[in-house]
Amino acid sequence: MRRHEIVLGGFGGQGIKVIASLLGQAVHAAGGHAMMYNIYAAAIRGGPIFCTVVAGDGSLTGGPTTTRPTAVLAMDPNTVDVYGPAIQPGGVLVVNSSLDPRRPERPDLTTVLVPTNQIAEELGDIKYTGMVGLGALIEATGVVSFDAVGRCLRQTLPAYRHHTITANEQALCRGAACVARTALPSAAG
Repeated sequence: MRRHEIVLGGFGGQGIKVIASLLGQAVHAAGGHAMMYNIYAAAIRGGPIFCTVVAGDGSLTGGPTTTRPTAVLAMDPNTVDVYGPAIQPGGVLVVNSSLDPRRPERPDLTTVLVPTNQIAEELGDIKYTGMVGLGALIEATGVVSFDAVGRCLRQTLPAYRHHTITANEQALCRGAACVARTALPSAAG
């Protein structure tokens, strides 16, 4: 696996910390290495949150942060505005089009629009919005296999949420399915 420097951003209540942790654990379960770092406001719900997951084979040098991500999962317009311009050429931008229908004008990126809120509501609970976004991110980047993510769901989700594992797996798959339908390949790749 090549080195991935991924930013997952949105606001409290979208499950950003959970999906970032799940992504890091899945990389470890697949035999890779990962580091995670998060920044969030004091508000539990509604405040901005950004998590960075750095993943790759072998030991990872540097810290768990990045100023030039290879991929960004933007669950809100603020994340698109803050991190969209910083993505490395040839990188991936996954946008929650339920909250931000804009397609950023970066022809050097693969941009994927995913109506994460709409899909989560179709699955029965807005709480699945982060998993939908994660499914699209994994499909668009190939950072880790869906099998590795599935194996880690039980250890990442608290016991009182284990009854949602099947729905979370469906959310991941629904997000992944959006990649083929909405991705615009980068000019560089």
